[in-house]
Amino acid sequence: MLTDAQWKLYDEQGYLFLGKVADAVHLQKLQDRIDDIMLGKVRYPSMYFQLDSATGEYKDVPGGGEWSGATLDYRKIELLEMDPYFLEYIQNPLFRAITSKVYGENVAIYRAMFMNKPAHKGTVLPYHQDGGGIWGLDRNPLMTVWTALNDATRENGCMQVVPGSHKLGLLSEYGHVISQEHEQHYAPEEKSVYLEAKCGEAILLHNWLLHRSGVNHTSEPRRAFTVCYMDGETRSVREGHQFPRVFGEGALSAGATAG
Repeated sequence: MLTDAQWKLYDEQGYLFLGKVADAVHLQKLQDRIDDIMLGKVRYPSMYFQLDSATGEYKDVPGGGEWSGATLDYRKIELLEMDPYFLEYIQNPLFRAITSKVYGENVAIYRAMFMNKPAHKGTVLPYHQDGGGIWGLDRNPLMTVWTALNDATRENGCMQVVPGSHKLGLLSEYGHVISQEHEQHYAPEEKSVYLEAKCGEAILLHNWLLHRSGVNHTSEPRRAFTVCYMDGETRSVREGHQFPRVFGEGALSAGATAG
């Protein structure tokens, strides 16, 4: 359901604005549900929670784990495919059409994750790529859909990217945060673009696109839902397991999840 011109633009710059994928009713369900999950009104015992750093420095972000009490200040929540509202969004027909072009019919997810920069808080996330040995996979995922759950602006810490940088490949075999030398060479400020987005807008991202984000200087949170799609045959090189399928054979069913 993307045009050839859209695919060409995505291939050139490493990202593509998809517009508002969810209708207003479903978007409101996602916004309300993530509040309920953070406050413990809806519980999924195996979900992963991480609080923000007290300093705003990435190196000071605490390790995550179980839900640790009612607060709207969680930085990250993973395994949201367990929730039927979020799974329904993950399985939107547009995302199936996009991912099938890259992976075929059987598509899994590495993670379905809520990212939050609370009002006047947030952690500086330095330039990085999503891939490499740090992920422990037998093949690299190539595609992520990022959706704004409220407006994302420069002032509240929206994503900043370097268009076309995905064509560099992975700058480190281990992956994730790039070196200062690479940042100076490949990601000078004049090459970067701020991906400001309205509430409900989705952005398709190549996983190797250099991206970062800052802190939130406003009185409202900056929230987003991000889903990394990958080949359905992908396995963990550490444990050998496969990952939740969302399209194709053995795909998760929203009707079968709790909530």
